[in-house]
Amino acid sequence: MTMRSLALFTHVLGMLALFVSLVVEWTAVELLRTGDQAPPASFATNLLRQLPRLTGVAVALILASGIVLAIQFGLLRSPWVGVSFAAMVLMAGMGGAALRLLIRASRSGSDTNGTLARQASNTFLRVSLRARIGVALGIVYLMVAKPDLLESVSIVTLALAVGAIGGAFAARSSPMTQSARHNRKVASQAMGESR
Repeated sequence: MTMRSLALFTHVLGMLALFVSLVVEWTAVELLRTGDQAPPASFATNLLRQLPRLTGVAVALILASGIVLAIQFGLLRSPWVGVSFAAMVLMAGMGGAALRLLIRASRSGSDTNGTLARQASNTFLRVSLRARIGVALGIVYLMVAKPDLLESVSIVTLALAVGAIGGAFAARSSPMTQSARHNRKVASQAMGESR
């Protein structure tokens, strides 16, 4: 096994781990958002607590192996490499902004008045997740096609826009959100009447 093969394997493994972390985030958010339990499932909050570690490992694998590969193939100054790095920084910023309050609330251990469910139903969180998925897919395309600067920026911008628009439509048209709010309202009214 050569160093190049090991670096390529690590890079692919890092990308797979990144997509796994996005699926873990999606699962945890959906469980919290649509959960019918009074306190949200501990499974969902445990997933959220593990998410920063999983994402950090994925990013570390991607960056370390990506830099090694770029140096070995003489691509470090290629436009698509720079755009890929910038896109990863964009993903990190969006993810941090969208998830900060939800992860902090999940670590506190108390869910007063359905705070976790409300934060998980946040439109920005859902738009951000789908936008980050789009950007991650755009980065994979850049790694395969190796386009010039203008095309690289266009691909990442298009992937970001498609993901964000898809997230906005999903957040807007989700019948589960309206149903979950109605169920919580009815449950709180029933609890108030029983006292």
